[in-house]
Amino acid sequence: MNWTAKVMVKQSMAEIATLEHALLDMVKAQEAGLTSLSPRLRALRRNAAQHFSEKGFPARQDEAWRWTDLSLLREPSPAAVKFPAEPAKMDGPFAGLDAWRMFFVNGELQTSASDLPPGVCAQSLRTALQQDESLADQLGDCAGSPFLALNTALLNDGAYIRIAADIQVAKPLHLVFFNTANAQIRNLIVLEPRASATLLETHYGPAGADYFVNSASDVQLGPRARLAHYRDQAESRNALHFYFLNIRQDAQTHYDGFTLTCGARLSRLETHVEIAGSDAQCNLNGVSILNGSQNGDITCVMNHLAPASNSRQMFRSVLDGKTRGIFQGLIRVAKPAQRTDATQQIKAMLLSPHAVQNSKPELEIFADDVKCAHGASVGQLDEAALFYLRARGIEAAQARALLTGAFLGDAVAQIQGGEALPAAQIQQNIQAAIDARLAQVMVTENV
Repeated sequence: MNWTAKVMVKQSMAEIATLEHALLDMVKAQEAGLTSLSPRLRALRRNAAQHFSEKGFPARQDEAWRWTDLSLLREPSPAAVKFPAEPAKMDGPFAGLDAWRMFFVNGELQTSASDLPPGVCAQSLRTALQQDESLADQLGDCAGSPFLALNTALLNDGAYIRIAADIQVAKPLHLVFFNTANAQIRNLIVLEPRASATLLETHYGPAGADYFVNSASDVQLGPRARLAHYRDQAESRNALHFYFLNIRQDAQTHYDGFTLTCGARLSRLETHVEIAGSDAQCNLNGVSILNGSQNGDITCVMNHLAPASNSRQMFRSVLDGKTRGIFQGLIRVAKPAQRTDATQQIKAMLLSPHAVQNSKPELEIFADDVKCAHGASVGQLDEAALFYLRARGIEAAQARALLTGAFLGDAVAQIQGGEALPAAQIQQNIQAAIDARLAQVMVTENV
């Protein structure tokens, strides 16, 4: 988007009362900036804008969105609040790790990773697209998601990471996204054959900031590539955070993913996996800790298209206050995908009578020789275990935190780590972040 288009966008957002209308206006305004783009990128963004303009935002009548309350997009936009120019200090499970970091503010790259080894490319996606317009062909199809279409139509910047064939990256790559204002962020991650890497993401913002971040990542794993991918979503409690993750795996690839969700008043993580090669492994796991009036949506579509592949999904949620947790998960096994082994396990713990969990696990199996299972359950703290801890002198808030931490630890234990970050270390860091968050929730609840 050129400077003229940016000025038009700022003017329109000042004039329009709701975020929904502002976003629609931004899609119209961006047309003025497309003429300076390469033909491929111009066509990609123009088609996405047309798709978004035709489909618009989803409604409760759309099955995939029936539990996700998008009314926040239609509320009057609050007056802009100024925040310090210097980003807030980053904490969380990845803060102290030795890693190559790329730092973004509102989706714009501020600091690049330095001293990268040969075979490792980590740069601004906007710059990469200017240097090689064919990269636009590697960005995922937006036809199935209105917010991915919006992201593509307003494509601005993000990270482009490419690991050359046979390269094993010795340290994690850490993408840090600090947000104070609306942003459309797009990442493209490509691992060539037999490459391996660990990718970390931190999404955070200052307390009280009210903004909408719509992010998307396209992950492509060449034959026998391995990626460990771990995310910490700790946005401002007033923010809206949408993230679309599109993964394509070739033969004998390994993807290990985990997301910790604590931030944003409304968040949605939507993951689409295409296992296109045989003997591939995909792990999707996560933990959500919500309180107050937060809404957290996790949607997963696992497509097994090739034989002898495995997938594992485990998600745990702790819901307090008037929160709503949502899980929608579909495992689809195509006819050629014989000998598929896929499982999906969802559990939520309600700490309040006002908290709600909606779960919809699904299986679509068109092959004969498969092993697939799914399950979802909702419960409360074990009162007997709580009494046992209280009888031994442990304070109520601490006892509840211990029990909920152990419950969430099942999902943390699924993390397999990578060559650059052993499983024990990343599990320990994430569990420590979970325990710290639970301690805050329990104290708040008992005030």
